[in-house]
Amino acid sequence: MNRQGEADARLSPSAETLATNRRRETTMTTVVLTDGCMVASLVAAAIWSNSLIALAESMRGTLIVLLEIVLLLVMRRIHRGRTQSYDYGAGKLEQFVNFSVGLVMGLAGLWVAASAAYRWWHPADQAGLGLAFAVVVGLVNLVQNGLIFWGLWRAGRDGRSVIMIGQIRARIAKVISSCLVLTALAVNAIFGDGPVGTAADVAGSAFVSLVMLQLAVSMCRSALPSLLDRTLAESQQELINRSLIQHFDAYDDLVAVRSRLSGNVPIVEIVLGFRPDRQMGEIQRVVDGVAAEIRELIPDSAITVVPVAAVSR
Repeated sequence: MNRQGEADARLSPSAETLATNRRRETTMTTVVLTDGCMVASLVAAAIWSNSLIALAESMRGTLIVLLEIVLLLVMRRIHRGRTQSYDYGAGKLEQFVNFSVGLVMGLAGLWVAASAAYRWWHPADQAGLGLAFAVVVGLVNLVQNGLIFWGLWRAGRDGRSVIMIGQIRARIAKVISSCLVLTALAVNAIFGDGPVGTAADVAGSAFVSLVMLQLAVSMCRSALPSLLDRTLAESQQELINRSLIQHFDAYDDLVAVRSRLSGNVPIVEIVLGFRPDRQMGEIQRVVDGVAAEIRELIPDSAITVVPVAAVSR
């Protein structure tokens, strides 16, 4: 095999990686299709029954499906290596999408809260058969969310894909909220548009709003460190310092240590100074040793050790 062939082989993903990527794409495609069907059903139930909670779920679902489509397209580009424009990987792109999901979910949560307050003071007429249909849709929605959560967890439990992690967290919230939605719809259907039924509709919508806002804050807070290039956690910084101290006699100057997160991948750049009279082979052994040790201390990290000429003092 020539050098070009060897380089291509190193850059080509393994069969296991390809299988994992296909499984994730299949899972995300299933998520988009099934969520789209559920949104359509919730819209029909909301129109027929005049249920605020069904309307809130359909609005949130519509926004989430649109974002899920974006996530699927981003994931496909990442898996096919079409992110060469990002020198540090596509982790920041993934985090930006997750931040967008959180932001939209927060806005939807505020809308649901405002609508619940309005419904409390302005009760609406509701159709009995429509509410019964809404209960059936709510039950199907709960089962669908549970099955999708299981599929997402199996596809993303290794924690390597920020997109999958964000989807798992979002789906947990959807499972919880769908349980409440089903309960509220059932109470609403039993008592109709009387005071108890209206209270169930309003209370259920308010709780869904709280869940959405909490998840929005959580997703935005987890994405911001990567978007703002915050340095690694103090515990990881201590591991880097420990390695540099152990190799202190091997280099002549510590010029710089920079670190940040790209998605879930810690990126560390270390600049070490060496006297001009030292041999290149010796310098390379030091560089490789420091990089290997930090990579072992911080798994799945991207370590770059740059040798430069030490400044005379």
